[in-house]
Amino acid sequence: MNQRTVATDHRRTQAERSSTTRAALADVAIGLLLERGWAAVTAVEVCARAGVSRGAFHHHYSSIPDLLADALRRLYADMRSTERPPAQDMVGLVDHTWAAISNPRFKAVLEAWLAMANDASLRAEIGPVVAEFARLVRPDGTAARVLATADGRDFYLLAREAMLGMALGRATNAGGRPLAHERRMLARLRTQAAAFDHPAD
Repeated sequence: MNQRTVATDHRRTQAERSSTTRAALADVAIGLLLERGWAAVTAVEVCARAGVSRGAFHHHYSSIPDLLADALRRLYADMRSTERPPAQDMVGLVDHTWAAISNPRFKAVLEAWLAMANDASLRAEIGPVVAEFARLVRPDGTAARVLATADGRDFYLLAREAMLGMALGRATNAGGRPLAHERRMLARLRTQAAAFDHPAD
């Protein structure tokens, strides 16, 4: 093995170690958000849980908001990887949106929204990253045709806000359990959505 190969292998190993450490720190941050809320995500707690030094933390992230921005992006990527096929109609669009919003880890996004509402500097730092969540529930090109009318757009906004409300209810429910009325409300939304897909003659 020549020196160039050794150097390349060494760099790859360093890069892999760095990637693993960043992933571990981000995963710990999301875990803390889910378990204890935004205020619990401190450098001390993150380092303790991840088993890294403060120096190692600052080697990878300039600040806690920097870590949280990366953690949220990783969370979005994870949620995208489990998405359903693209929505083809209003019912599919409602189902697609609920699949993202009902993800248990969505509570971390809610925690970020609430924290930003109370901290202007935090909003400036991670606001754009939090806003990226919209891509998970943005209608794709195929489903956009069902939103071509004002009634369709209004219904979808109403459905999405109702689902966000249920997600918030879940987040504040003991253990993050589904709400007692959740299934009934989703069934009602799907029934109303079906009316847009199959309008009466």
